[in-house]
Amino acid sequence: MKTFVTGATGLVGGNLVRALISKGEAVRVFIREKSNTIALNDLEVERHYGDIRDKDSLALALKDCCRVYHCAASVSQWRGNLSASKEININGTINIMEEALRAGVERVVYVSTVDTLGLSSRENPADENSSHESMAKFRNPYVDTKYEAEIRAWEFVKKGLNLVVVNPTYMFGPWDVRPSSGQMILEVARGMVVGYPGGGNNFVDVEDVVQGMIIAMESGRAGEKYILANRDGNLTYREMFTLIAEVVGVKPPRFRIPYVLALAGGYMSDIYGKLTGSEPQINSVTARLGYAPHYFSPAKAIKELGIPQSPVEGAVRRAFEWFKKHGYL
Repeated sequence: MKTFVTGATGLVGGNLVRALISKGEAVRVFIREKSNTIALNDLEVERHYGDIRDKDSLALALKDCCRVYHCAASVSQWRGNLSASKEININGTINIMEEALRAGVERVVYVSTVDTLGLSSRENPADENSSHESMAKFRNPYVDTKYEAEIRAWEFVKKGLNLVVVNPTYMFGPWDVRPSSGQMILEVARGMVVGYPGGGNNFVDVEDVVQGMIIAMESGRAGEKYILANRDGNLTYREMFTLIAEVVGVKPPRFRIPYVLALAGGYMSDIYGKLTGSEPQINSVTARLGYAPHYFSPAKAIKELGIPQSPVEGAVRRAFEWFKKHGYL
């Protein structure tokens, strides 16, 4: 019997597959034909090509699999990609849950996001019971589609699916092929960061997240969700940029970007994206999010899963070394 992993070419999936193989598990990855497979090329895994939007390819791929980790997602935060985000994040997740239920798998661990929860303060960080209402106002296609996908996933529990949902925060680590969160490290290292936004986030080691996922599969409570975060990782962006700068050996940004200026730049990027048809790196949605208090508590995951709490600095350092080794810097 095999362990089935979607999104295996991404930051979470790539590190997860490595951890599963090190435990001696037989892993089948579900990837698209055109996917960048750098994270998998040196691993002994069974590759099955398809698309989570195609139920037939999923049904075939899930044969003889006993466990499912659903990591695949569209992480676009540009409203120009809203339609594709719905297809991948919502419909793709529904397909996974339907086919997993039909295949009679032992358990599904679905990788959602803390963005399905609400905003809070560093003094009182959000937990698994926090309302999504404060995040809905941003009209973020990634947030909105992941929120609906999580709601739809929970519906399958009533149908008999053994499901655990994990909600990771902002992850750093190696094998960030695209890159995703590691873009922050690259921009600091390249001297492209001139200032910082006024908000903050919870930052966590991707390897801690992966261990939390594996424990959730083995002993997490069915029908529960767990925030996979770092209890010391609630940092302002100024603090995080400073930490990254120290690791990569450059000067940190010194001034706070005024909100009005950031928002103006975001709207200008929106216009550029509409004219060119390509997603801008910064847009009005991400500009607003940069000033949000995005702080979370991993207390439940620490208590029930024993998720590791590694210093975030180590994750940044490993990511930076990986980027250098693979020619990103």
